[in-house]
Amino acid sequence: MINKNKFINNSLGLLLPISASAFAETIPLEEVEVEGKRYLNTLHLKDTNSASNRLGLKSMDIPGSVDIISKQDIALKADYSPLSAVTRSAGFAATASPGNGGTSMAVRGFNGHSSVVQTYDGTRLYVGAGTVTFPADTWTLERVEVLRGPGSVINGVGAIGATINYVPKSPQFGSVRNELDVTAGSFGLLRLAIGSGGGISDDLAYRVDAVSHKSDGDVDDADEQRSVFAGSLHWQATDNLDIKLSVDYADIDASTYWGTPLIDGKVDQRIRKNNYNIKDGIVNYEDLWPRLNAQWQINDNATLRSDSYYLMANRHWRNVESYSFNPDSGQVDRAYYLEILHDQTQLGNRSDMLFEFDTAGMANRLSVGAEVNRIDFTHKNNRSYGGTTSVDLLNPLAGKWADGVEYRTSKDFSSETMHYAIFIDEHIQINDQFSLVGGLRHDSIDFDRNDVARSNGPEHAEPYAVINDDLSGTSWRFGAVYQPQENISLYAQASKAVDSVQSILTASTPNMKLAEGKQLEVGLKQILMNDNLQYTVALFDIRKDNLLANDAFGQSSQIGEQRSKGIELEVFMRLSDTLNISMNSAFTDAEYEHYKKSSGDAIRDYSGNTPKDVPEQTANLWLDWRFIQDWAFSGGARYVGTRFVGDDNSAKLPSYTVYDASLQWHIDEDLQLTLRGKNLSDETDYVLAPYGDQWILAEGRSAELGLHYNF
Repeated sequence: MINKNKFINNSLGLLLPISASAFAETIPLEEVEVEGKRYLNTLHLKDTNSASNRLGLKSMDIPGSVDIISKQDIALKADYSPLSAVTRSAGFAATASPGNGGTSMAVRGFNGHSSVVQTYDGTRLYVGAGTVTFPADTWTLERVEVLRGPGSVINGVGAIGATINYVPKSPQFGSVRNELDVTAGSFGLLRLAIGSGGGISDDLAYRVDAVSHKSDGDVDDADEQRSVFAGSLHWQATDNLDIKLSVDYADIDASTYWGTPLIDGKVDQRIRKNNYNIKDGIVNYEDLWPRLNAQWQINDNATLRSDSYYLMANRHWRNVESYSFNPDSGQVDRAYYLEILHDQTQLGNRSDMLFEFDTAGMANRLSVGAEVNRIDFTHKNNRSYGGTTSVDLLNPLAGKWADGVEYRTSKDFSSETMHYAIFIDEHIQINDQFSLVGGLRHDSIDFDRNDVARSNGPEHAEPYAVINDDLSGTSWRFGAVYQPQENISLYAQASKAVDSVQSILTASTPNMKLAEGKQLEVGLKQILMNDNLQYTVALFDIRKDNLLANDAFGQSSQIGEQRSKGIELEVFMRLSDTLNISMNSAFTDAEYEHYKKSSGDAIRDYSGNTPKDVPEQTANLWLDWRFIQDWAFSGGARYVGTRFVGDDNSAKLPSYTVYDASLQWHIDEDLQLTLRGKNLSDETDYVLAPYGDQWILAEGRSAELGLHYNF
């Protein structure tokens, strides 16, 4: 549980300086007239995207492949989890499991939280042991911003594949408005969400959102429950000083389903609903994120922005996680009785100065800043992960934790990480048609780890091993945008990102340097026919080196290389005032150029192979049709191509196509009733990720009925 006293003490210390954040990073989207066009789902090319820059640039002005998923888009498709919402963006595919918080994704040939960075309100939680669970629910979000390709110049180590920034709802001055959303559906779904916001006085506004989400799950004994709260106060202290205090909290009791064992390399549909975990399994995530943001308009040309935060994350797993079908006994052999606990805190500040001025008649925006974080991480486990049991294939008697565990849970190791960064970001408008964007960032990480016990050995009174590592890396990008007309942008960009070959907070091998990824990208964005046709095209080539691999003598060394190249296409078409279609597709060719790994007693050469969990093709389609007054139909499909289960490329996950649809009745301007169907074809190959000898399957066909009321 989160230590409330510790939180209060640290928070008081945090509030002493004028802290604050890039309010410019939360520049509101342009207002969109929706009267008579209630179901639009555009590419948002005229809106700002802070995942890619700190300069308030609109998507058309950014030399990169970006996307914005608005809260209207999310609500229309009933994407309650961030994973579900983001994987509708071009090129993204889920690789989620309980071990990574159910949020891991692959894009542009790269997979996992070390290569796909996720931030909330511009703030990044440094990942302990690969687990990210925040935000817990999309109800608190105003929008999701996406930058595909290297983004380390914005958020530091990682982000070779993509950056995702979740922007929460924020206070707005004006009359108080409230909303209520109630949903019930298949698998015992019961969802209640409320929100309220508006002005308290001329200089004070608020926003609060809360959601309770419960489900029995698609699998036996796989119920889940999450409670989420987000609240913020915006104080207009003076005409040129804004201060915002925000607190977000999430408590998630996630499903204890760890996958379905394979029989002859396939899922037997007779066991599709079986859960082979123990009866008293636990997958719990708890997060608390207080933040203080401020923006001081010093003069017409300079703005000070700062963001201070004290983030706390707790994780608790207690499960038996490995299931293998034994053809000799006809039973499922279970192994790895694990109990793991994480306790993590992150105290940090990011501040910058934004300058706006003219140089020789050219408009210039320049951001110069620094960031500092201290992250404390404690890991507990039951060390040997002992215990094995067998259960019936068709009717498993789950048993309890005590039936198989051999060692008690105790402290394994702790780490302290100090992170420092300086950065610069600049946009120069050379003339009406041509602009340049550049950025530079240097990160320095001081990592200290103390081992109390090895995973297969007894606990020691003194540290068993100590690792003191210093990591550093420089990221950069340079891009150009040419706009021969107002509604067309041609761009080119070169960029470099850095990535850790181990989880930064849990690294166990000393003296590892950061991997480096370099990208070349060119693209086209265009708006035609009075905004009725919008499209983007991006071609990219990324090369990543310093991967951890084995040399000719079998020694582990950072000599591995990976390359990924591909094309992404997004299209939006408004066919009439009542009908529009959006679609996207991505083709990715990813392979290891040099990569050898030990497997048993041999060294395997995986050069030329495709990295695991990376699809070659993804596609999404969505249609909105207001077929009569106050009634609308929405529906679409998502497609993910085949993926390799391992780097040896000996087995594949099947491709899948999932169809969703909804029927909406707008009873009046403020009241809406919606009937939804998800996975309508009951796709049996809808596999989120492999996990050992089992596959983690997504939910089957379901139906929901939702009521939304604004007042």
